[in-house]
Amino acid sequence: MDNMIIGLDVGGTYLRIGAVDQERRVRCSKIIESETVSKSKDPSDTLCRIIEEFIEANQISKADAVSVGVPSSVSTDNQTVICTTNMQDLEGRPIFRNANIAAYLKERLQLPVFVNNDTGNILLYDIYSNGLQDDSVVVGIYIGTGVGASVMIDGKLMKGANGAALDLGHIPYYKAFDRCSCGKTGCCECYASGWRLKQIREKYYPEDEIRDLFKKHADEEPLQDFLYSCSHVFSVMATIFNPVSVVAGGGVLEMEGFPRKQFEKLVDQNTGLDVMTYGFRYVYSRPCTDKGIIGAALFAEKRMGRV
Repeated sequence: MDNMIIGLDVGGTYLRIGAVDQERRVRCSKIIESETVSKSKDPSDTLCRIIEEFIEANQISKADAVSVGVPSSVSTDNQTVICTTNMQDLEGRPIFRNANIAAYLKERLQLPVFVNNDTGNILLYDIYSNGLQDDSVVVGIYIGTGVGASVMIDGKLMKGANGAALDLGHIPYYKAFDRCSCGKTGCCECYASGWRLKQIREKYYPEDEIRDLFKKHADEEPLQDFLYSCSHVFSVMATIFNPVSVVAGGGVLEMEGFPRKQFEKLVDQNTGLDVMTYGFRYVYSRPCTDKGIIGAALFAEKRMGRV
């Protein structure tokens, strides 16, 4: 195989790597536990070896680039990982903190290397797979274990002055005091996340599997409160950005039985009146294990001027 882009989706639980061809099809892929990287003595070296072994095992004769999505903000240089709060080493420290992993990988692999926030890559995939106009305003919010967000404005992903924009999971809720894994209190992720849903299950529904909660208990108060917290995040983002489309995704929103109509009604009720004069389109991210890999390839294509 040749002319492949090697895409990586580095999550808190699993790392997915795949080869994407020019038609944006994943020709081969592999899933590895992320602890293989995070608990190693040298995470950058381990990540590099995973890529090298994947290229060799799949007989990829020519790779055009390597593109890595990480669960972290990434500097505007598209190379430096600011801080992987949810990926920690054996001593409990983030494995990458102000680390230019692109420079390291580029030197080792002798290939162009790009790094982006994983949520940004997934939004690129959702825009592509749903035929959305990326030259408008598209907001993507993904509620999984935590909360991630990305915004596309006029064809460009919003990154902020340094790359740290849209750390949505850690915006504060008013008069909220639950402690977050980041060390702060009252963060969004404490109330609208898979982590919070797990707490609800343990407290109120210990006999049920977490995947069944919405199917069985969507109308009950604990899940109604949770649903409101999730909708609040979307209302805030819609009010700020006045989007044409809002992409809703992540493991929580993709669960069977998730009450989409009620969720949308709550979002609409709490979004600013000026924005709701025009409204916006809801788009739900479809489950696809390769979306982060393809999104990483799309990001590389943008950086190389192919799209």
